[in-house]
Amino acid sequence: MAVKKIDKAFDVLINHSIFIVIAVLTVAASFTDASFWHDAPLSLLNKTASTMILALGMGCVMLIGGVDLSAGRIMGLTSLVAASLLQTMEAKHKIFPGMEAWPIFAVLFLVIVIGGIIGAFNGFFVGKFRLHPFIVTLTTKLMLYGLMLIYLGWGTNRGMNIEKHIDEYTKLITNTVNIGSWQIPNHVWYSILIVLFVWVIWKFTGFGKKMRLYGGNREAAKSLNINPLIITVGAFAMAGMLFGVDGFINAARSGGPGASAGSNAEFDAIAACLIGGVSGMGGIGKVGGIVLGVVFVQLFAVCLQWLSVSANIAYILKGALVLWAVIIDARRHYN
Repeated sequence: MAVKKIDKAFDVLINHSIFIVIAVLTVAASFTDASFWHDAPLSLLNKTASTMILALGMGCVMLIGGVDLSAGRIMGLTSLVAASLLQTMEAKHKIFPGMEAWPIFAVLFLVIVIGGIIGAFNGFFVGKFRLHPFIVTLTTKLMLYGLMLIYLGWGTNRGMNIEKHIDEYTKLITNTVNIGSWQIPNHVWYSILIVLFVWVIWKFTGFGKKMRLYGGNREAAKSLNINPLIITVGAFAMAGMLFGVDGFINAARSGGPGASAGSNAEFDAIAACLIGGVSGMGGIGKVGGIVLGVVFVQLFAVCLQWLSVSANIAYILKGALVLWAVIIDARRHYN
């Protein structure tokens, strides 16, 4: 009896170890600087919003038992497209010299379509040929990086970051709403709207319910005549569209996206989903859990920053965080 209690306590400790570590880091960071509780929350809010949409897209793929390693590069490519089509005429380095900026919402629609097409491409090869999503999306990631480098070399840009966007676009993303002493950027509010949108899709639509059923029990899904190819393509396409929205926002947030846009961003998204309770095996996960997962991942990053941990060490620790999150998810699945 005592042994069972010890084993149970050990399981609880392991399953919640990430939260314990982050709590310890938060306390440690708060002791290093008295302004932590005043300044860190706004920094956390900005970082959370910047990862949220990407994590929600990743959650769509993970819900059916997949993963998308091309997420960051889809976001990166669409951010380049958005930035290039919304440059001012006065910009020295332009992808399309002499072309005036497009209407903002036409660009938003275009990058959503581009993201959806790339996502559907991934989903088709995963669903049609039963290829492992890791391999398919890894190859897509490499191809997209090549496309990004080619795109950056067009016109008079010559590989430079795509800067100098029209004011209307920049203000749409980066203008702030004052709440007390906090200045909350518009992109935070857009992230909240996307959270609500994805929650409605997952919770109340037939497509969302089919994604969950297919990810959790493919035999049961087959008996209910759920088409695996349609669900797989749909989930990846939805994820791609969300990555496209994130690219549209990121182009203005960054001020000038370049070849590094979206680099390895998918790992924060994967970690957030796993920490938030989305199973890598599929069928399990909630939008609310992803939101909490993103908050914890970014709180981890904020604490490392306040503790003056070097960027090199931070990469190692973030890699360890992702690995440990995968291990915990595997323990839950097999136990």
